[in-house]
Amino acid sequence: MDKVDLLTCIPDPLSIEEDVFKLWVFGYTVDQAVECRMKTDVTIGSYSRAIVELDTKDQYQTFYLLEALLKKPLSFSMSPIANVALGSDNLVQLYYSLDAEVARELVGRGRKMTAKFRKDLDSISEKTGKPLKCVLRQYDNIRRIYRDIDEKEGRVATNIQRYYGLSLSLCQQYAAIIFLLDNRVDVSPRKLPYFKCTALIKCVTAIMSNWCDSSSDMDVDRSYMKELHGLKDRINESVFQQILIHTMDYIRNCHSDLPKNFYNESKKMLGKLVSIGHSLVHTKDFTDIFVDLEEMILLPWFNAQLTANQLEIALTSVVTSYSTVVTNKGLAQTIHVFEKYIKTITTCLLVMASTRS
Repeated sequence: MDKVDLLTCIPDPLSIEEDVFKLWVFGYTVDQAVECRMKTDVTIGSYSRAIVELDTKDQYQTFYLLEALLKKPLSFSMSPIANVALGSDNLVQLYYSLDAEVARELVGRGRKMTAKFRKDLDSISEKTGKPLKCVLRQYDNIRRIYRDIDEKEGRVATNIQRYYGLSLSLCQQYAAIIFLLDNRVDVSPRKLPYFKCTALIKCVTAIMSNWCDSSSDMDVDRSYMKELHGLKDRINESVFQQILIHTMDYIRNCHSDLPKNFYNESKKMLGKLVSIGHSLVHTKDFTDIFVDLEEMILLPWFNAQLTANQLEIALTSVVTSYSTVVTNKGLAQTIHVFEKYIKTITTCLLVMASTRS
């Protein structure tokens, strides 16, 4: 190895290279990080591998020292060491960043993240092709946030932002993941292969916004679920058939180019949605909501050669028809229950449908 004279200094503020920090967060070993830097960082092209390796090792040692503080972001932000060139907030956001493939696998296991869950991390790393350290970091971060905000009053994303200082977007992602884990919602990649993490978070966010108590969105609002369950009893078969007839007539007046099978498939689809809503009061049926939407609604719909746009027409039209028919029947007080259900389901179905294209 060539002898090299180096001038060493301790900078203030502490200097951290974002690209190197990202490699560490991603789970790269020192050797892997050196290889990546040698190939991609044009600013170090004139340095030998030995110098790049020494610099990488030094930075990695710094990151390991900072990690204990990164696990407590608010304490980190008030620490004297937080005066880093990259900015303590940027470090925190990167450390708590989520990889979409890894997060999808973590929530797709269908159970809470107990210590026994760790045995699945090797298989997740192998399946996603992401380093085990990357998977472990996200697993630990989710568990830590889950533990810290569990039982706290208020909305999950707001609590995460309060205690961790993460961006609103990242807080909403963690909130959706925690909701799925806490309620053990079945989003198995085997059953829902098209359901990507971004789409999943959009659907869960809609459920948390519309079906959960305004003071806390960790659990669904049981009183609302009971109202939704009772809707099928209040809207008897005769009234429901009137709603369907009104919906089909409304669509015919607005759209003249729909395929012949659209109307029959729409009636079957809306009938199944009523049954799904009726059953959500039961915990087991709620955990199966996305699987039911896939198997009972989307698969038959697309197998009938119908489109997502046509699905949206049916779903939005039934809201208008429902309001008209039940108002005439003296059941206007049920409108808000039905609308909250259908509008949320519409969001979920259209998002799920978009992942197929």
